[in-house]
Amino acid sequence: MTSVHESPQQEDQVLLLDSVPHPAADAAEPFIVASDRRVILAYPIAESDFERFGPFDPDDDPFCAVLFPDTVFHRLGPPGDRDLEIHPLASQGLAAFAAQEVINSSLVDELSAVSLPELAKRHFVITFLESTFECIASDYTLVGVYGAAEIASREAFALVR
Repeated sequence: MTSVHESPQQEDQVLLLDSVPHPAADAAEPFIVASDRRVILAYPIAESDFERFGPFDPDDDPFCAVLFPDTVFHRLGPPGDRDLEIHPLASQGLAAFAAQEVINSSLVDELSAVSLPELAKRHFVITFLESTFECIASDYTLVGVYGAAEIASREAFALVR
C-alpha cells in the first residue's frame, strides 16, 4: 500500500562532463580548497587528455582546477575505484576516473527539503583511485590546467579569497 504523501520515484541520471579532464588513474591524490560558498577541486589529469588540454613539457605532472560556485554541500572520501560499486549512483552508470553530473538528483531533492538555495541545484561527481568527490553547486568552471600540483594549488587558493 502506498502513502498519499509519497513523491514520484526520483530517477538519478549520470552524464559525463566532457569539458573537464578525466582524472588520472595512477597519480597523486586530488585536493580541495574551499571557502564558505566556493569550492575548487584540483586533481591530476589523465594522460589521455594531455593532448586535448596541453601542450605540456615531458617533465610536467599536469593538474587541473575546477571551480564550483555557490556550493552548499561537498565531500571527498570513499568509495574509490576498487569499491565504487557501493556508491548509490553505481547502478545509474557512475564511472571510474570521470567527471560527471547527476540529472534529476535525489541528493538535490533531499537537500532541497532543508532549504537549498535556488542557485545550487546541480549535483557533480568526480571519481578517483582512492576517493569520490561530490558537490551540490550552481555550476562548474574549468579554471585552468597547469604543469604541476604546486601551480594548481596556488591558483586554487587565489580563487577562494
